Amino acid sequence: MDFSESAPPSRSTGGRAPEQALDWLRLQRALAFHPEAVGRALRGGATPDRILALFKSRLEVGCRTSPRASAVEDEHGENAGARGVERDWRRLEALGACVLTMRDASYPERLAALPDAPPVLLVRGGVHALAAPTVAIVGARAATRSARGQARRLGRELAARGVTIVSGLARGIDAEAHRGALEAGGRTVAVLAGGLDRTYPPEHRDLAAEIAVDGAVVSEVPLGTAPRRELFPLRNRIISGLSLGIIVVEARRRSGSLITVRHALNQGREVWVVPGSSEGPFAEGSNLLLREGARAIRNAADIVEDLAGSLPQRCRPSGSASRWDDADERGEATRLGPASDPQGDSVEEGILALLGEGPATREDLISRVELDPGRLAQALLNLELGGRIVEEHDGRFHACWR
Repeated sequence: MDFSESAPPSRSTGGRAPEQALDWLRLQRALAFHPEAVGRALRGGATPDRILALFKSRLEVGCRTSPRASAVEDEHGENAGARGVERDWRRLEALGACVLTMRDASYPERLAALPDAPPVLLVRGGVHALAAPTVAIVGARAATRSARGQARRLGRELAARGVTIVSGLARGIDAEAHRGALEAGGRTVAVLAGGLDRTYPPEHRDLAAEIAVDGAVVSEVPLGTAPRRELFPLRNRIISGLSLGIIVVEARRRSGSLITVRHALNQGREVWVVPGSSEGPFAEGSNLLLREGARAIRNAADIVEDLAGSLPQRCRPSGSASRWDDADERGEATRLGPASDPQGDSVEEGILALLGEGPATREDLISRVELDPGRLAQALLNLELGGRIVEEHDGRFHACWR
């Protein structure tokens, strides 16, 4: 898109904030929850101060557009003045963050094309990460160990091919996808539901800092905004909007990940699903997506094949594939445990054969395969990390469809 007045994003300078940056921060504080209306005005050539004046007159006569808008205006309206935005600028400097606006040349094109694109993004890290070839990985917070391993493996495999991983920094699938990308030395982007200075969950502060080294942590809401429940669906549209497509790894029937899927479909994005166990509630939502036509995937090679026309050459498989890629091309699960030997493989195949007859507890398996507990535990761990079995909360192991 070709916005007028294109300029580099406003960055920390160590001195007084540029007036232009303060105008955008003021606009964000007052109107962060009116992205469509503000976007239309910006595309029509209006300046931030003109938009603020226009909306202020409407709000003064009681024309608030939604309860959600009222909430953010009540929370931040009194801080939109000179002292409030100057304080924001100082906090952004402390975070090493910048202000990225719809008028900046580096604003990501995929996001800019959306009618509800955020007029202002606060970015900690590199804005270049937002324009890279990106794929989102989303799923359950209370995920099974198998699903967490699958998310981490996909994040690692895709990042090793040069694909940037986007997710929401949440517990469970999100965090594992980010960690997988970092393990591969790749790039990942975390989109927050609250303010850039309100990392949620708080135990992921170190993970957010690691992501920002070569990737980015972004938020569309003003600094200081608490990550309230109603902000997460809004965050999800940015996750899908930045991405070429989204991968769903284990989602219950009422999972928030399905909201991201709805955004993705409305935005014309691809949707892929990692098939989950049909027993138990853990993958009911994601398996339902498969019935409705989403594409089932096994590994990163499936994603790269589907996106071949949208990825740069460096993201596609080549003769110099990494050790993760070699496993993908053979259709094998990547093992994260110790290198296996033929005897270990036969033990694992025996366990899979038994689980093919139905779920079994650890005690059942010990008696039927005649292994000592330590040897069985190692085999079960290898199978779980490879995405071939899952241990549910009732203590039974299930074989996974592949």
